[in-house]
Amino acid sequence: MTTVRPTIGVFAGIFNHKGEILVKRREQDESLPGDWDLPGGAVEAEICEKASSEIIIRHELAREIFEETGLEISNKIQIMPAMYPVVLPSKDWAFGIIIGVVDDDPSIGEYEFISPQKLEELAVRPIGNRLVSGSGKRMHRLTLRMFASRDCPNQEFRELAAKRLHEIQQEMK
Repeated sequence: MTTVRPTIGVFAGIFNHKGEILVKRREQDESLPGDWDLPGGAVEAEICEKASSEIIIRHELAREIFEETGLEISNKIQIMPAMYPVVLPSKDWAFGIIIGVVDDDPSIGEYEFISPQKLEELAVRPIGNRLVSGSGKRMHRLTLRMFASRDCPNQEFRELAAKRLHEIQQEMK
């Protein structure tokens, strides 16, 4: 019997004071170059196998964020953070983890803080300049969920995102 191991991804919800969320553009040497996504990435299988506690999630997310943005946020991630899951049939599991409001701007890569309206625009752009996978897909739902959380400092954004996420989930049934 073959054992299928899921791919686990951790992605950060980093807000500015206006309640916009940080997205970064994928580099040319990454899969889906030019597309946009939340900072984060896969937790390597070897790391998962060696993990002795849930603290590994904190370390891996902080490492990914630092590598991709230059932001040092390890002190802002709770030891057991709340996680918002998105699971694909391909056994690809992604978890959104809200970091909260960060005062600094990234120092690495191309990035932008976006509103839910801008997210919707990114989700329908052509490949190479869109939100990873497009409208209604994993990254879109994950980003909307971050906006819809009580941790988003903008009430209007929370309401817009919750409404759009509900619409997408109804379409998925």
